[in-house]
Amino acid sequence: MIKINGGDTQEIGRKILHIMIGSAVLLLIVYNIFTQLIIFILLCVAISISLFSLHYKIPVVNFFLSNFERDRDKNQLPGKGFLFAAAGTLLALRLFDKDIALASMIILIFADPLSYLIGKYFGKTKSFLDRRKNIEGNIAGFIVSSLLALFFVPPTLAIAGSLAAMLFESLIIEIQKIELDDNLIIPLAAGTIMFLIRTFLM
Repeated sequence: MIKINGGDTQEIGRKILHIMIGSAVLLLIVYNIFTQLIIFILLCVAISISLFSLHYKIPVVNFFLSNFERDRDKNQLPGKGFLFAAAGTLLALRLFDKDIALASMIILIFADPLSYLIGKYFGKTKSFLDRRKNIEGNIAGFIVSSLLALFFVPPTLAIAGSLAAMLFESLIIEIQKIELDDNLIIPLAAGTIMFLIRTFLM
Protein backbone atom coordinates (compact mmCIF):
# COMPACT_ATOMS: atom_id res chain seq x y z
CA MET A 1 0.00 0.00 0.00
CA ILE A 2 1.26 3.49 -0.90
CA LYS A 3 1.54 5.80 2.08
CA ILE A 4 1.23 9.55 1.58
CA ASN A 5 2.42 12.05 4.17
CA GLY A 6 1.39 15.68 4.51
CA GLY A 7 4.22 17.08 2.44
CA ASP A 8 3.52 14.61 -0.34
CA THR A 9 -0.17 15.50 -0.28
CA GLN A 10 0.63 19.17 -0.88
CA GLU A 11 3.02 18.35 -3.73
CA ILE A 12 0.46 16.02 -5.31
CA GLY A 13 -2.07 18.82 -5.08
CA ARG A 14 0.38 21.19 -6.75
CA LYS A 15 0.94 18.79 -9.64
CA ILE A 16 -2.78 18.14 -10.14
CA LEU A 17 -3.56 21.87 -10.01
CA HIS A 18 -0.75 22.46 -12.52
CA ILE A 19 -2.35 19.98 -14.94
CA MET A 20 -5.87 21.36 -14.44
CA ILE A 21 -5.00 25.04 -14.89
CA GLY A 22 -2.58 24.31 -17.70
CA SER A 23 -5.14 22.21 -19.59
CA ALA A 24 -7.80 24.90 -19.21
CA VAL A 25 -5.46 27.62 -20.49
CA LEU A 26 -4.36 25.40 -23.38
CA LEU A 27 -7.96 24.89 -24.50
CA LEU A 28 -8.68 28.61 -24.24
CA ILE A 29 -5.70 29.30 -26.49
CA VAL A 30 -6.64 26.56 -28.97
CA TYR A 31 -10.10 28.09 -29.39
CA ASN A 32 -8.65 31.63 -29.63
CA ILE A 33 -10.34 32.80 -26.43
CA PHE A 34 -7.00 33.61 -24.80
CA THR A 35 -4.83 35.81 -27.02
CA GLN A 36 -1.25 36.85 -26.35
CA LEU A 37 -2.54 40.22 -25.13
CA ILE A 38 -4.91 38.60 -22.65
CA ILE A 39 -2.14 36.34 -21.33
CA PHE A 40 0.16 39.36 -20.96
CA ILE A 41 -2.51 41.29 -19.05
CA LEU A 42 -3.20 38.28 -16.80
CA LEU A 43 0.53 37.92 -16.15
CA CYS A 44 0.79 41.58 -15.12
CA VAL A 45 -2.23 41.22 -12.83
CA ALA A 46 -0.81 38.00 -11.35
CA ILE A 47 2.54 39.69 -10.64
CA SER A 48 0.73 42.53 -8.86
CA ILE A 49 -1.29 40.07 -6.79
CA SER A 50 1.87 38.11 -5.95
CA LEU A 51 3.66 41.21 -4.69
CA PHE A 52 0.57 42.33 -2.77
CA SER A 53 0.32 38.87 -1.18
CA LEU A 54 3.73 39.30 0.41
CA HIS A 55 2.20 41.81 2.82
CA TYR A 56 -1.54 41.14 2.85
CA LYS A 57 -3.79 38.10 2.86
CA ILE A 58 -6.17 38.00 -0.10
CA PRO A 59 -8.99 35.52 0.76
CA VAL A 60 -9.14 33.28 -2.33
CA VAL A 61 -5.47 33.75 -3.22
CA ASN A 62 -4.40 32.96 0.34
CA PHE A 63 -6.33 29.66 0.21
CA PHE A 64 -4.34 28.50 -2.81
CA LEU A 65 -1.04 29.76 -1.41
CA SER A 66 -1.66 28.06 1.95
CA ASN A 67 -2.63 24.73 0.43
CA PHE A 68 -0.49 24.48 -2.69
CA GLU A 69 2.47 26.86 -2.55
CA ARG A 70 5.90 25.68 -1.44
CA ASP A 71 7.02 27.24 1.82
CA ARG A 72 10.21 28.67 0.32
CA ASP A 73 8.20 30.62 -2.28
CA LYS A 74 5.53 32.02 0.03
CA ASN A 75 7.88 34.66 1.42
CA GLN A 76 9.80 35.32 -1.80
CA LEU A 77 7.49 35.15 -4.81
CA PRO A 78 4.00 33.78 -4.09
CA GLY A 79 2.56 31.96 -7.07
CA LYS A 80 6.01 31.56 -8.58
CA GLY A 81 5.13 28.47 -10.61
CA PHE A 82 2.05 30.11 -12.13
CA LEU A 83 3.96 33.29 -12.98
CA PHE A 84 6.77 31.46 -14.75
CA ALA A 85 4.34 29.14 -16.53
CA ALA A 86 2.43 32.16 -17.84
CA ALA A 87 5.69 33.81 -18.91
CA GLY A 88 6.88 30.62 -20.61
CA THR A 89 3.56 30.27 -22.41
CA LEU A 90 3.63 33.87 -23.60
CA LEU A 91 7.21 33.59 -24.84
CA ALA A 92 6.46 30.34 -26.66
CA LEU A 93 3.51 31.94 -28.45
CA ARG A 94 5.63 34.95 -29.40
CA LEU A 95 8.69 33.02 -30.58
CA PHE A 96 7.27 29.95 -32.33
CA ASP A 97 4.53 28.95 -34.75
CA LYS A 98 1.28 28.27 -32.94
CA ASP A 99 1.42 24.50 -33.40
CA ILE A 100 4.91 24.32 -31.89
CA ALA A 101 3.91 26.69 -29.08
CA LEU A 102 0.89 24.52 -28.22
CA ALA A 103 2.98 21.35 -28.32
CA SER A 104 5.49 23.03 -26.00
CA MET A 105 2.66 23.93 -23.66
CA ILE A 106 1.29 20.41 -23.52
CA ILE A 107 4.79 19.11 -22.72
CA LEU A 108 5.02 21.68 -19.92
CA ILE A 109 1.60 20.70 -18.58
CA PHE A 110 2.14 16.94 -18.42
CA ALA A 111 5.83 15.96 -18.53
CA ASP A 112 7.05 17.09 -15.12
CA PRO A 113 3.88 16.39 -13.07
CA LEU A 114 3.54 12.86 -14.45
CA SER A 115 7.27 12.28 -14.03
CA TYR A 116 6.93 13.21 -10.36
CA LEU A 117 3.71 11.31 -9.66
CA ILE A 118 4.71 8.07 -11.38
CA GLY A 119 8.28 8.21 -10.13
CA LYS A 120 7.28 9.01 -6.56
CA TYR A 121 4.99 6.06 -6.05
CA PHE A 122 5.98 3.51 -8.67
CA GLY A 123 9.60 4.31 -9.48
CA LYS A 124 12.44 2.12 -8.24
CA THR A 125 15.47 3.22 -10.29
CA LYS A 126 17.08 6.57 -9.52
CA SER A 127 17.87 8.81 -12.49
CA PHE A 128 21.59 9.29 -13.12
CA LEU A 129 20.90 12.93 -14.05
CA ASP A 130 18.91 13.80 -10.94
CA ARG A 131 19.01 11.46 -7.94
CA ARG A 132 15.76 12.94 -6.61
CA LYS A 133 13.84 11.50 -9.56
CA ASN A 134 13.24 8.01 -10.89
CA ILE A 135 13.79 6.70 -14.40
CA GLU A 136 10.32 5.13 -14.45
CA GLY A 137 8.75 8.52 -13.82
CA ASN A 138 10.90 10.18 -16.47
CA ILE A 139 9.91 7.57 -19.03
CA ALA A 140 6.21 7.93 -18.19
CA GLY A 141 6.36 11.72 -18.45
CA PHE A 142 8.23 11.50 -21.75
CA ILE A 143 5.84 8.98 -23.33
CA VAL A 144 2.62 10.72 -22.29
CA SER A 145 3.78 14.23 -23.21
CA SER A 146 5.06 12.95 -26.58
CA LEU A 147 1.73 11.29 -27.34
CA LEU A 148 -0.27 14.37 -26.37
CA ALA A 149 2.01 16.65 -28.38
CA LEU A 150 0.94 14.64 -31.46
CA PHE A 151 -2.31 16.62 -31.40
CA PHE A 152 -0.31 19.59 -32.68
CA VAL A 153 2.94 18.44 -34.33
CA PRO A 154 4.29 15.39 -36.24
CA PRO A 155 5.83 12.46 -34.30
CA THR A 156 9.44 13.53 -34.90
CA LEU A 157 8.84 16.95 -33.38
CA ALA A 158 6.70 15.60 -30.54
CA ILE A 159 9.36 13.10 -29.47
CA ALA A 160 12.24 15.55 -29.88
CA GLY A 161 10.43 18.30 -27.98
CA SER A 162 9.55 16.07 -25.05
CA LEU A 163 13.04 14.62 -24.84
CA ALA A 164 14.67 18.04 -25.07
CA ALA A 165 12.46 19.46 -22.32
CA MET A 166 13.29 16.69 -19.87
CA LEU A 167 17.01 16.71 -20.66
CA PHE A 168 17.31 20.49 -20.43
CA GLU A 169 15.50 20.51 -17.10
CA SER A 170 17.90 17.95 -15.65
CA LEU A 171 21.15 19.11 -17.23
CA ILE A 172 20.78 22.87 -16.88
CA ILE A 173 18.73 23.24 -13.73
CA GLU A 174 19.67 20.20 -11.67
CA ILE A 175 23.31 19.44 -12.48
CA GLN A 176 24.51 23.02 -12.87
CA LYS A 177 22.23 24.26 -10.06
CA ILE A 178 21.15 27.30 -12.05
CA GLU A 179 18.19 29.02 -10.42
CA LEU A 180 15.80 28.91 -13.37
CA ASP A 181 12.19 27.79 -13.09
CA ASP A 182 11.33 24.70 -15.12
CA ASN A 183 7.98 26.28 -16.04
CA LEU A 184 9.99 28.77 -18.08
CA ILE A 185 12.71 26.42 -19.34
CA ILE A 186 10.54 23.52 -20.53
CA PRO A 187 8.39 25.30 -23.16
CA LEU A 188 11.36 27.28 -24.49
CA ALA A 189 13.64 24.23 -24.71
CA ALA A 190 10.96 22.08 -26.33
CA GLY A 191 9.91 24.83 -28.72
CA THR A 192 13.47 25.66 -29.75
CA ILE A 193 14.35 22.06 -30.60
CA MET A 194 11.11 21.55 -32.55
CA PHE A 195 11.69 24.83 -34.43
CA LEU A 196 15.27 23.90 -35.33
CA ILE A 197 14.32 20.41 -36.53
CA ARG A 198 11.45 21.77 -38.64
CA THR A 199 13.61 24.54 -40.09
CA PHE A 200 16.72 22.56 -40.97
CA LEU A 201 15.76 18.89 -41.15
CA MET A 202 12.19 18.74 -42.46
